[in-house]
Amino acid sequence: MSARRLHDHLTTQDSLAQLALHARTIGRVQRAYEKFLPPELANISRVLNVKQGVVVVSAPSGAVANRLRQVLPSVLTAVRESCSEVTEVRVKVQAHEGQQLPACAPRREVSLQARARLAEGSAGLAADSELRRALQKLIDRS
Repeated sequence: MSARRLHDHLTTQDSLAQLALHARTIGRVQRAYEKFLPPELANISRVLNVKQGVVVVSAPSGAVANRLRQVLPSVLTAVRESCSEVTEVRVKVQAHEGQQLPACAPRREVSLQARARLAEGSAGLAADSELRRALQKLIDRS
């Protein structure tokens, strides 16, 4: 049995053929969308879906969504030139899975002996030393 291309498998069944066509449409709109956006916005937003001429775009925050809404009229015109079936672009705030805020590190206590050694070490440094200020700040916070 000879190997067949994935495209051949996808287009043999009706439901898979429709899915493949929809995926190609989303890909085409995504490329046109990225081409006409400023790079800082293109890198953090993406096309989620295209349905009946409406393109749904995700933004990771309200601020990005607001900025996208400001540039959408010009982007819509440009995307229409590439993908004539597009009639409207909607922006939804949807945080991407990879952009979660890091958890706060648990606070660790410094023992009395360690604090004494830090104080002793910082006393030998110059009074205007950055390292001395940093060590003093560590001692004060612990």
